[in-house]
Amino acid sequence: MAKFEKTMNAVITAISVAMALFHTYTAVFGSLTSMWQRSIHLAFGFLLVYLMNSAKGKTTPERLYGIVLAILGCATAVYVIADFNGIIMRFGSPTTLDLVFAAIIVVLVIDVSRRTLGWAMPIIAIAFLVYAFVGPYLPGALYHRGYDLSRVLNQMYLTTEGIYGIPLGVSADYIFLFILFGSFFVATGAGQFYIDLAKALVGRARGGPAKVAVIASSFFGMISGSAQANAAGVGMITIPLMKNVGYRSEFAGAVEAAASTGGQIMPPVMGAAAFIMAEMLGLPYLRIVEAAFIPAVIYYVALLFSVDFEAARARIPGLKKEELPDIRKVLREGWLYLVPIVVMVFLLVVLKWTTTKSAVYSLFSTIIIGFLQRQKKFGLHEIVEAMKDGARGIISVITACACAGIVVGIVNLTGLGLRFSNIVVSAAGGNVALLLFLVMLASLVLGMGLPTTPAYLVLAVLGVPALQTLGVPLLAAHMFIFYFGCVSMITPPVALAVYVAAGIAKANFWKTGINAVKLGIAAFIVPYFFIFNPSLLGQGHPLSVLWSGLTAAVGAALLSGAVIGWFMGDIGIPERIVLFASALGLIDPGQLTNVLGLAGLALVVIIQRVRATRARGSAGGDLAARG
Repeated sequence: MAKFEKTMNAVITAISVAMALFHTYTAVFGSLTSMWQRSIHLAFGFLLVYLMNSAKGKTTPERLYGIVLAILGCATAVYVIADFNGIIMRFGSPTTLDLVFAAIIVVLVIDVSRRTLGWAMPIIAIAFLVYAFVGPYLPGALYHRGYDLSRVLNQMYLTTEGIYGIPLGVSADYIFLFILFGSFFVATGAGQFYIDLAKALVGRARGGPAKVAVIASSFFGMISGSAQANAAGVGMITIPLMKNVGYRSEFAGAVEAAASTGGQIMPPVMGAAAFIMAEMLGLPYLRIVEAAFIPAVIYYVALLFSVDFEAARARIPGLKKEELPDIRKVLREGWLYLVPIVVMVFLLVVLKWTTTKSAVYSLFSTIIIGFLQRQKKFGLHEIVEAMKDGARGIISVITACACAGIVVGIVNLTGLGLRFSNIVVSAAGGNVALLLFLVMLASLVLGMGLPTTPAYLVLAVLGVPALQTLGVPLLAAHMFIFYFGCVSMITPPVALAVYVAAGIAKANFWKTGINAVKLGIAAFIVPYFFIFNPSLLGQGHPLSVLWSGLTAAVGAALLSGAVIGWFMGDIGIPERIVLFASALGLIDPGQLTNVLGLAGLALVVIIQRVRATRARGSAGGDLAARG
C-alpha cells in the first residue's frame, strides 16, 4: 500500500512538472490551436484528480478505478488531437465514435466537478443538459424546439462552444500561469517578507495586528486570487497576534476572512473569474484591473478604518516596539521580493504586454529572485514543489470551467440567455434597482454553493443580458456579478474564507461570519454605485476619476464608523444613521451627494466635539468638587 502510494505520488509530481512546463512553453512560443490547448489542459486535470484519488485508494479495485478513469480522460484529448482534421471536415455530422468520446467527457467532467467542487455545480450542469431535451414540453419563455442527443454531445465536445469553450480556454491560457506565479512567489519566501513589512508599517498603531492582517492580506491579494489560501497563509500568523492584544476570537477571524476575500478583487492578480470576464468582454485584462482598482481601494480603506475604530472602542493597543521588525532591515534584506510585482505592473501597464506574456515573464523574474535572495533555500526541490502547488491550485479551476462550459454551451444552443433575461426583467417590473437586487441575491445564493468562478459564469450568461436590457453598461454588469460572487466567501451559511479563518481563530462560525459581513459591507454597497457612475470603474476624465476615488475613500471611512459605532468616540444610533447616509453620499460621485455627505460628516464632528468638551468640563468640575 505504502509503495503504491509512493509510486503514485511520484507519477503525480511528474505530471505536475509536465503541466507547468507545457503551459510555460506555450506561453513563450505560442499556444496550440484552441481545441488542442484546452483538451490537453483538461487532460492534465483529469490525470491529477483521478490519480490523486487512486493514490488514496485502500483496495486494489479502488486504485484501478481511478487509473482507468484517468486514462479515459486522456483518451478524450488524444482523440480530438489525432482526428482534428476529420472533426473539422465532418463538422455538425458526428460519427458514432465521436459521440462515444463526447459522452465519456461529459460524464467525466461532471464526475471530477463532483469530486473537487461538491454536488452543486454538477447538479446545475445536469439540469441544463436535461433542459436541452425537454424544451418542447415547457411552457412560456422556457420553451424551445428541443435537441437530440447527437446535437447536444456535438455541442459539448466537438466545438469551442461547450466544454472546450472560453472558460476552459482562459484557465489554460492565463489562470494557470498566474497560479504558478503565486506558487513560486510563496516558495521564494516572499510571504514572510510581506508580513514583516506590514508589521513594520502599521504594527505599532492601535489595533496593530488587525491592521497587519489587512495590509498583509492585500499584499498577498496582489499575487493570489484565492480567498481560502490567503486566509490560511496569512491567518496562521495574524489571527493569534490579534487575539493576543485583545481582539475577540470571532472578530479576529472575521478580519482575516474579509481581508483575504478582498484578494479576489485586488489588482494586479485578481480572482480567476476576472480573467474570464476579460475574455468574455473582449477587453484586455488591464482594463479589468483599471476598473477594479478604485472599488478595491474603497474595500480595504473600509477594512482598515473598521479595525482601527474597533481598537479605539475596545482600547486595544498595538504591538510592543520589541515585537516589531525594523523596516530598514526588512527592506534591505527583502527588497528583491518587490521586483516580481513591479515587473508585472510594468509589463501590463507601461509596456501593455498581453496577459499571457506578462504572467510568464513575471514568473521568470520570480524564479530569478528565488535564486538571488538569501532568506530561504531555493533550489530544484523548491521549484518542483512550487510546480506541484500550482498544479494542485488549478485543479478546481479546471473542473469548474469545464463544467461551466456545459452550462454555457446549453445556453448558447437553446437561446436561454435572452429568454431568461425577459423573465427576470418582467419579474422586476422593469425596475433597475429591483433587478439589481434580484441579481445580487442570485449571485450570493449561487456563491454559497459554488466557487466564485462557476457562480460568476452561470450568472454572466443568464443575468448580464437582463441587466443590459435595462441599460446597465456591459462592464459594470459583469463587475456587479463578479463582486457579489466574491463576497459569497464571507456570506453565511457557506462562507469558505470564514470557515478557514474561524477554524484558525477557534471561533464560532456564525459569529465570525456576521462580523465578516459587517467588515466587508463596502463590497455590498459599492457595486450599486458603480453601475450608474463609471468614474468608480476608472472611466471618464482623470480628474473626475481621482475625485470620485478620494470622496469614496472618505465615504468608506464613514461607513466603517457607522458599522462599528465609533467615530472620534462612541456614537449612538442617530449619529450612526447620519454617518451611514453621509458615507453613501460620498461614495456616490455626484456633486450634490458629495456636498450633502460632507455636511453630514461636519454635523457628526460638531456633535462629537461638543460632547467631548462637555465631558471634559464635567470631569474638571468633579475634580474641583473633590478638591
